[in-house]
Amino acid sequence: MLAAIVMAAAGHFVARGTTQIWVPAGYDSSRKWPAILFLHGSGERGSDGTKQISVGLGSALCEGKVDAQAIVVFPQCPDGQRWVGAPSKIAIDALDQAEREFSIDKHRVALTGMSMGGAGSWILAAQYSKRWSALAPVCGYVHKPPQLADADNPTTESFDEFAKRLPHIPIWIFHGSDDPIVPVENSREMARSLGPRAGYTEFAHTGHNAWDPAYTETHLVQWLVQQRR
Repeated sequence: MLAAIVMAAAGHFVARGTTQIWVPAGYDSSRKWPAILFLHGSGERGSDGTKQISVGLGSALCEGKVDAQAIVVFPQCPDGQRWVGAPSKIAIDALDQAEREFSIDKHRVALTGMSMGGAGSWILAAQYSKRWSALAPVCGYVHKPPQLADADNPTTESFDEFAKRLPHIPIWIFHGSDDPIVPVENSREMARSLGPRAGYTEFAHTGHNAWDPAYTETHLVQWLVQQRR
């Protein structure tokens, strides 16, 4: 039997193709760890395998602003695509690979994303409804914003209809009140449709960048880690 892998130094990233995986300080393969799947925004698309950790949760981890005691998976969406269709499979495949390589508790796998990734997190939550322990879309959208001419419409359903397809797991939604890219009504309407099933935090006088306050000024990361399916 292989000896347990123990990493006592500071948390760090490991690259697996174009996916980056955060391995927390003190990782020990002899016990099961929670995991988070993070979906980046449109500006981090590509094939370099690094841009997706330069903004949002990846940046917060790099700079030591949050301590995620979890395996955090950062897939990268190809240029010109969004987290629907084939790229959604890229994200799930990255999570599957991480679950094979690391000691992950499959009952504690949370999903979050920002902007385009916020939209993607809504979609993956509905498509793979039995996979997640918690969901946290940040400045995401369910209906395509008119400002994003090249975007796909994640769903043609009403907010109420789409909400019925979401799993009954803890959900926490974030948005900036003055977002010029993704209208805040997307998140307000989802919060209304979900009712007591979801928490909603709206940052006053905040534009599109709701991810920095969401990931570094609230207890969101700890909350994601604590949830269990």
